[in-house]
Amino acid sequence: MSINLRCQKCHKTSKLSSTQCKCGNNLKGDAKRFIVKVRLPSGKWKTKTVETLSMAKKVEAKFKTEAVEESVFNIHKAPEIDFVWEHYLKWAKLNKKSWQNDESLWTKHIAYLLSGMRMDKITPRHIQELLSDMATKKTPKGTLYKPASVKHVYVLVRHVFNWSIRQEYFHGLNPCASIKPPKFDNKVTNPLDAEGIESLMRVMDSWKNERATLVIEFALYSGKRKSEILKLSWDNVDFQNQTITLIPSNTKSKKLQTLPLNNKSLEVLNRCHEIRISEYVFPCSTGKYFSGFSCIWERIRNRAGLSIRFHDLRHTYASYLASSGKVDIYTLKELLGHSSIEMTQRYAHLINGALRKAACVADEVFQNNPPPSEQSTQRREVRS
Repeated sequence: MSINLRCQKCHKTSKLSSTQCKCGNNLKGDAKRFIVKVRLPSGKWKTKTVETLSMAKKVEAKFKTEAVEESVFNIHKAPEIDFVWEHYLKWAKLNKKSWQNDESLWTKHIAYLLSGMRMDKITPRHIQELLSDMATKKTPKGTLYKPASVKHVYVLVRHVFNWSIRQEYFHGLNPCASIKPPKFDNKVTNPLDAEGIESLMRVMDSWKNERATLVIEFALYSGKRKSEILKLSWDNVDFQNQTITLIPSNTKSKKLQTLPLNNKSLEVLNRCHEIRISEYVFPCSTGKYFSGFSCIWERIRNRAGLSIRFHDLRHTYASYLASSGKVDIYTLKELLGHSSIEMTQRYAHLINGALRKAACVADEVFQNNPPPSEQSTQRREVRS
């Protein structure tokens, strides 16, 4: 709550003790105007410009009374969802790496229905309508949105409501609480087989943009996520100890990770060092962050005749290690940088399959040379 001087020329505010505005306008005598600005518990601001200080104090007292009434008797109207979304987005830009995804989801799939509504008027029926609409809507490619995409909308609306309650913008209930989000299996992997890897390598061998192919090779040989690769800087590469360090701001788990490198990954990094032009290990041709990589990856993937995501290169790395029979699930968890073993369980069947193959080696070993216990059994059968 405050009273300030308001310049009649540029309309900017100054302290009460000021005699001149930054624009040079006089703030003395009859030129003075006072502005009262009070923020109500609902989050909205009440402002009024008056000619005298005594009037400003009376207005301020009135605004204070209204604020107390709102707080004590809870008679205020809930804020509009647009007001809360605006403040949430400001917070998200400072605290979330995925704020652009939030903004895109809100603009494309949420605002059309909820915009202009007071938060206390948004009911579970509105949330269900949002989810149902998106489940039946088609993507720009002509396909239906997957359950995972629909759930992202649900999670964002729920998060915005919870955030507004924590920030005390809204004092009601979250309408998402009584809605069940769509279920989906996010454990599906789509690793490349030997033929797919060969096709991808063949295209990369003739691709002119070497920097793009180095990104793909490193992903295949290291199993790192796209964001982890593109944000990797030379400060975090240790050739002597053959490790890379992923800083918390660049990892999904938001934890510091120092991981060993295999020989293939080192070969890629050595080549990157030979053509180094900036602090990024995998920059674009100008040395800046490789923001246009996704478009190039799509062209390379299509040229190779593959229907895979870039993230499937990570699944390929993990699947080959798991099926080798030489890497246990806990070691694989650390190499992939998973925050919990549950995330690595999707590869458990490959590890179990490799173990079964190893166990079956005993059949070959003992086929023509039964162990002592079996020989004893055969001798007993002959005697009987």
